[in-house]
Amino acid sequence: MKVRHRFAFNTSKTKIISFLDKHGIKYEEMQGVTVFYVYEDEDDFVMIKEFMTSNEAVSISNAIYTKNEIETADWLTVRSSWSSLYPQPEEDMNYRFATYDATNYCEGNPNISIPQGDKITTYRKYATPTYYCRKGLVQKESFVLKKEPNWGSRNFTMLHWVGDELFISPKTAEVLTKSDLSGFEYYDVKNKSKKTFNNVKQILIGNYVDKGLCADAIERTHKCPVCGFTKFHLKTGIYRFHKEVFEGIKNDIVKTTDKFGEIHCDSLILITHKFYRTIVDSKLDRGLIFEPIKLV
Repeated sequence: MKVRHRFAFNTSKTKIISFLDKHGIKYEEMQGVTVFYVYEDEDDFVMIKEFMTSNEAVSISNAIYTKNEIETADWLTVRSSWSSLYPQPEEDMNYRFATYDATNYCEGNPNISIPQGDKITTYRKYATPTYYCRKGLVQKESFVLKKEPNWGSRNFTMLHWVGDELFISPKTAEVLTKSDLSGFEYYDVKNKSKKTFNNVKQILIGNYVDKGLCADAIERTHKCPVCGFTKFHLKTGIYRFHKEVFEGIKNDIVKTTDKFGEIHCDSLILITHKFYRTIVDSKLDRGLIFEPIKLV
């Protein structure tokens, strides 16, 4: 496994361009944004990162796994890189209250906005910095979309703002129905008139693995100043869980009880190698990202 960093910055920053040219670093310009990649194991990585940080350009990192690392994993995380639609209603992210039971919901301590005539006044309710918790939502209704996904050659998608639900094409539903995989049901997806779409289903995952995240996998924690709930940010490429929490699990797809995200509050979706093999062998994996879980 290698860790790759993607740096992006405004092309007008000529100082950075000169630095890249001087060191022979290849880059691409796309609509006024310049992008380049560097791996952590490259000799100049520390120097490059320090220079970019000093020029207020941060990176997004991701793990690049070998085929063997993926193929030999008993459990893997899965997510889709394709998110083209928003859950409805979009306004103020009110889909949360239409789709979920919010009885035990905690928003955190965001700024409070109050309409006053034709103006909106925003103020801080809490002295602590803004923090979005968003724990406690439990799905009670079908997701609502403006339209069906335009699948093309893809068969899985996720929604903007929702990081722990998978939506599938009819082709995928047919393959999974004929398989002997377990741990999921199908849930209808509806339009704004509450009519069921024929071309998309949600995979409803009803089982969770107990808390078992290893401390050395955590890069930082996020503790809500209102309710005290803690979410995690994982180190890139480090998905380490205590193996005992997976003992006795008979389902092929589960979610983590542990939650992740600074703004959102998402579980990881975990699948067995058998589930992974079914997807790949059926050529349904375009746009899916798999990362191996290490059990210790």
